[in-house]
Amino acid sequence: MRIRPGVLYRNLIVVLGCAVILYATYYIFSSGDYDHDTVHRRQKHLYLTVSKDRITDRFDKLAPKRILMWTKVFREKKKFGLDDCKGYSDRCIITYNHTFLEPADAVVFHAADLPDGPLPDAKLRHPRQKYVFLSMESPLNTGVYAVPLDYFNWTATHLLSSDVISKYGPFFITTEAAEKKGFKIQSFHLDVPFPKKKSGILGFVSNCETKSKRELAISALSKYINVTIGGKCASRKEDIDLCPRGADCNQMYGEYPFFLAIENTVCKDYITEKYWDKMMIPSIPIVMRRKIYEASNFPPRSFIALDDYASPAEMAEHLLKLQSDRKAYMEYFAWRNGGWTVAPWNAPGYRSLFCRLCERLWEEKPEEKVVGTS
Repeated sequence: MRIRPGVLYRNLIVVLGCAVILYATYYIFSSGDYDHDTVHRRQKHLYLTVSKDRITDRFDKLAPKRILMWTKVFREKKKFGLDDCKGYSDRCIITYNHTFLEPADAVVFHAADLPDGPLPDAKLRHPRQKYVFLSMESPLNTGVYAVPLDYFNWTATHLLSSDVISKYGPFFITTEAAEKKGFKIQSFHLDVPFPKKKSGILGFVSNCETKSKRELAISALSKYINVTIGGKCASRKEDIDLCPRGADCNQMYGEYPFFLAIENTVCKDYITEKYWDKMMIPSIPIVMRRKIYEASNFPPRSFIALDDYASPAEMAEHLLKLQSDRKAYMEYFAWRNGGWTVAPWNAPGYRSLFCRLCERLWEEKPEEKVVGTS
């Protein structure tokens, strides 16, 4: 039987086509297996060449820093947040859970609450872990506790030399400096009534025997000018309840030309909260030592210091002149009308407490030191 050439060619083309399809199918599947096996071996090889320590180290560099509060703060588990700490709001975690002792980057001990229980063994802490001594009060009010020598690495106190500054109130800066840094200018302008309804000085005092001996200075001053003391240490029985506990007596402060903001202890860089609490009162604060306030860059003529005068009589004479001379009195409020403001508490260079602590933990090579307790 004779086969026609056309049929032969068609059959040959079909056979060749099937062969090509079979070969292509085999190539695709075999290549897929080869690639998968190659990738698998490559991944396995990569895993074997990256050590566990290296992976852990990379994770630690990215994970939030852990701040463990070992003690309460004034007997309470106060909540400390970083929501307003720009750039660090999600880079640190603050907890009171003692089970996080081992992985914690910083362990914080509040001075006033140290006696509450046993302390962690410093010999067991890892090299990068910092034990932080925290106190906003003056050392004389904090007390002395049995803590091992060289126990703390960092301090968080009112001292301007602390690793982390922890003080009452913000930092004063000139408006010129604030504008250069791009800070919002906060106004402290006050409408100051003059003359005042009352004469002399007002103060509410509950600690009658202080280490600074302010009660002696107040007593001596009261011989030459009216000094009204309310509260537990009132000199007159009717003034004990002059401002009942929990009441807002700021308006009463504004009725007097001057008010007491004298510290109960005299310590370097320590400024009482009494100054900051009354900052927006139209009255002139009287403080203990000028150099303490000047060291913290307070505006000139924003306070009157006891140690500016040779005697109580000399000081009283000056105060009496001020309260009767509007122009001279208003000079102590001039700084409020421009030239001075405060830096944002969360701005670089001015951060304090946990915002600054978080920042320090993220610094590449923070200064290494151990704080002695002797």
